Amino acid sequence: MDRRLMPLQTNARFKIRRFTFSTTLAISEVLSRLDEEIKKPPSPGTSLLTRGSTSKEELQTRVDSAVGPSGFLFFNEYNHGAWLQFFSSTPRVVVYVIGNPLIAQTMFQHDLRGAFNIPPRLLVLEKADGTGTEVRYHLPSSVMVLDDNAKLRAAAEALDIKLESLVERITAV
Repeated sequence: MDRRLMPLQTNARFKIRRFTFSTTLAISEVLSRLDEEIKKPPSPGTSLLTRGSTSKEELQTRVDSAVGPSGFLFFNEYNHGAWLQFFSSTPRVVVYVIGNPLIAQTMFQHDLRGAFNIPPRLLVLEKADGTGTEVRYHLPSSVMVLDDNAKLRAAAEALDIKLESLVERITAV
C-alpha cells in the first residue's frame, strides 16, 4: 500500500460558506420539526441505500416513498450531547446527515469529488444561555463546486435553496 502524502491541492476560489439560522424555539421543537420534515424513522434500521435496489426505477420508487415533505430523507444522527453531558454542562448538540440520492446523482454526474460533502449535514445546537436553538450548515454550492462547472453549480445552487427552505421551516417561530 502506498502511504505517501499527496501534495496539497489548493483553489483560491474555494471558500466554505457556513449558514446559521437562529430561533427562540427549544431544541426539542426544532429536532421534532426536522424529524417530521425528513420522515426520520422511529428507530434505527437498515439504510435505504443498503436495501438492495436492483434498478434505477426501484431506487427512485424507494426514495420517493421515503422522503419527507422537505424532499430529504434521514441518513444518520450524531447526538454529541448524549455523551458530552458526562464531561460538562454543555448545551445539547446534534448533527443530522440528510439527503436524497436522486438529488445527489445530479451533482455526481458532473464531478464525483462532491461526494466528499454529500450528503449534507445540519448542526442543531442548543444556545448556551437556553434562549433557543441554532441550526448551522455549509452551503452546498460552496463545498461541492470545486472548479468552474456551470452545470454542477446550477445543481448545487438548487440544493442550496432546498436546504435553506427546510431550515427556515424548522426554525420558524
